[in-house]
Amino acid sequence: MSNIRKIAFVGNSALTMMNFRLGVMKALSSQYEVVMITPQDCELTQLSGTNIRFVPIHVDCKGQNPIKDIRFLSQLKQIYAQEGFDFIFHYTIKPIIYGSLAASQLGIKHINVITGLGYTFIKRNWLFYLSCQMHRYALRSTNAVWFLNQDDCDAFVKWHIIPFAKTHVIHGEGVNTDFYRSTREPEKPFIFLYCGRMLRSKGVELYIRAAEILKAEFPDARWQLLGPLDALNPDAIRLEEMEAWVRKGAIEYLGVTSDVRPFLERCSCMVLPSYYMEGVPRSLMEAASMERTLIATDSVGCKEVVLDGVNGLLCEKRNLNSLVEAMRKILNAPSDKLRCMGQKGRELMLRKFDERIIIEEYKNALNTYA
Repeated sequence: MSNIRKIAFVGNSALTMMNFRLGVMKALSSQYEVVMITPQDCELTQLSGTNIRFVPIHVDCKGQNPIKDIRFLSQLKQIYAQEGFDFIFHYTIKPIIYGSLAASQLGIKHINVITGLGYTFIKRNWLFYLSCQMHRYALRSTNAVWFLNQDDCDAFVKWHIIPFAKTHVIHGEGVNTDFYRSTREPEKPFIFLYCGRMLRSKGVELYIRAAEILKAEFPDARWQLLGPLDALNPDAIRLEEMEAWVRKGAIEYLGVTSDVRPFLERCSCMVLPSYYMEGVPRSLMEAASMERTLIATDSVGCKEVVLDGVNGLLCEKRNLNSLVEAMRKILNAPSDKLRCMGQKGRELMLRKFDERIIIEEYKNALNTYA
């Protein structure tokens, strides 16, 4: 019998934790005492009626102040000691680094989940080398490091951050295929949808420029964007930029939503021209689960979900002409071909990315380290 009784999920955002891992936490809460430790950056109504307890923390996600980071480490260590956790799952850079240090100092078993290498690992600058060194130091005593794709795993091994023996690749963070299930055909005229943060490295600007090019050729087609404008991120599209593009008439900015399904049902094709170092993009998994055709870049994370010519098309990174040509192919494709691609996408989600499969990964890990 397992001697693990109390587990924690630690990250830098309550919103992200509940959007991506609520299903996992709920499933485990029937067997373990589950505690979610994040900043409170959204309403927590989804936790009502569950056995999941919330403990708030403060973390300066993008800051580079060592005093604040030391305070964060101290805060985590205090919480871990008071709660007496048997096992901890860490997500995102600072919780992984400082959470691992705190757990190691207290002798608590833990797994770190690399959900994508992201902005820090794009450029080979001082921040990249510092992050590698800090990860290398913090992960010395971790039980395992999980990755959402093989490329990220290979990178961490190549950079000598973690030995291969401590790595494990899971297929994304799982999608609830019962929740993300289409009930009707896409609307006409044809709608493309970008869904995610409005970041240049996620291809937002390329998507808009492609829309402006194709609008003259396909005047009835629509290009929509759904997701937050992150004013604090240096890579973000600014509000005034988005408003200027909308005024030109080629795109529609839909703002933010707590439920993407109505927007996915209306669209025919989800587009993610990202050159950000993705883990496995949630937006693509949700769209595929709802039988929508996909366009994404032939890059880390995206190519895990988009099988070129099967459930969508891959285009070259940072290549506007390649993106335009992929969109043109989709616009000219017969509807029965698009419908078949959508069905293939859902089959892939059920076979490889279903949340139930990911839940079993967590259960197996807890049984392994019990």
